[in-house]
Amino acid sequence: MNRLFTLPTLARGLVYLRWVIPGLLAALGIGYVIAEGVLLDQYSITSPPVLIGIGLLGILAPILTFAILTGAIHAERERERQRERLLALNTIGEAVNQSLELDAVLERALERVLEVMRLKAGEVRLIENGQLVLRASRGVSADFLAAEQTIPLGKCMCGKSAQSGQLIAIEDIGKVPNFATTPCACERFHSVLTVPVRTADRVVGAIHVGSPTPRRFDDGERALLTAIGQQVGTAIEKARLHAQLKTLNRELEKRVAARTVELVAAKEELARKADALQQILAEERRVEERTRARIAGDLHDGVQQLIIGALFQTQAARDLLAPNENGAGARLIAAQELLRRIEAEMRGAIYNLRPVALDAHGLVPALRECAHDFEHAAQIKCHLRVEGASRRFDPESQVAVFRIIQEALNNIEQHARAQRADLALNFGARDLRVVIADDGVGFDVPTAQDQPRRQLGLLSMRERAESIGGALDVWSEPGKGTRVTLSVPIANEPMPNGK
Repeated sequence: MNRLFTLPTLARGLVYLRWVIPGLLAALGIGYVIAEGVLLDQYSITSPPVLIGIGLLGILAPILTFAILTGAIHAERERERQRERLLALNTIGEAVNQSLELDAVLERALERVLEVMRLKAGEVRLIENGQLVLRASRGVSADFLAAEQTIPLGKCMCGKSAQSGQLIAIEDIGKVPNFATTPCACERFHSVLTVPVRTADRVVGAIHVGSPTPRRFDDGERALLTAIGQQVGTAIEKARLHAQLKTLNRELEKRVAARTVELVAAKEELARKADALQQILAEERRVEERTRARIAGDLHDGVQQLIIGALFQTQAARDLLAPNENGAGARLIAAQELLRRIEAEMRGAIYNLRPVALDAHGLVPALRECAHDFEHAAQIKCHLRVEGASRRFDPESQVAVFRIIQEALNNIEQHARAQRADLALNFGARDLRVVIADDGVGFDVPTAQDQPRRQLGLLSMRERAESIGGALDVWSEPGKGTRVTLSVPIANEPMPNGK
């Protein structure tokens, strides 16, 4: 009766109708023959026509109908079994495709196999290290689980099926001498079925089901279990590949982590060396400026004073000589002019070594003086524009900014063939932005970087900027002039009166 209620509505209806319809046909057939032959035609009940009619309509027709309905029920039952098998295969296929956890797939596969075959006991074993290891089970005793966790290949039905790669089906295990004392017999299985689990190229395990009652495993059930064995093999292959992928990912992550550590260490080392280089550059600039200041002081206090003294002496000599006495006066005048030129050149050299206005008044006054001298010496108009509240800041930074601007103006004088130069300073809250631009012939920056002489000047300017934590950018195109942009961090208070 349990099977009866698992069939679809059509099959259940046929089960009842195969008794009702033949009975009705028998009653109708016999009634028709008696009414037609006995009552209307006045035949005897034992006459041949009446007996033939009763045989055909009352007996043969119901029997044929019963047989037809029984065949339909069997066909419907077989169709339902086929549907259940296909559903089981689909369910297991979905589990294989959706999950990479092998144990979950094995449990789901075994559950569906037992459900479709209407069995309660089964197990799935996989080959590991030359033995069959129990990975999933249903309906077996605790003693069986404890004793049969692993079995050698070739032993019992599971071992033989996995070793040979063949399906093994036994309808009465007690009648097979080799298996009459096996654990399956001890579990009181009467009928058992074992199929190998296969991947594309080898056997990797076995699926084993058992029934405590006599059971014949038909071809459909054998085919179903074989197909499930292949699907489980596919799941195993996917799980193996997934495990390999996870292993490779872990190794890759370790390598990436190790490489990252190396790169971080290299970056830190580069940063340390860059800091050390910047400190060296800054110290180099400090030494250079100290040397410049010392030389400028020595020239101012020594040579320039001697030149001025010589001017006074020659003037005194002129005053003592009579006019045009032996041409000595003219010679003294020429000597005085030469000394004045030497003194002017010396003053310019001292200014270039260490501008007095920079130390005495700050950057902006020193740049005004520098722009004026540049305009006079190079015959190029130079306009200075200051935005924001000008202020003094770190002396080393002030000297570096002045030297960068001085070098940029020197480049304009020597190379630009310009008519005008513009110098703009913008004092922000935390930085100073300087732009030196000209309307000269310009140049190709990448090409200039390959010219050692010009590259040396640009490199020196960048080194000075970096030594004070600033940045220098040079833009130029042939025929479009040149623009040098300098950014320097500053944070001191504004000077009184904007100086």
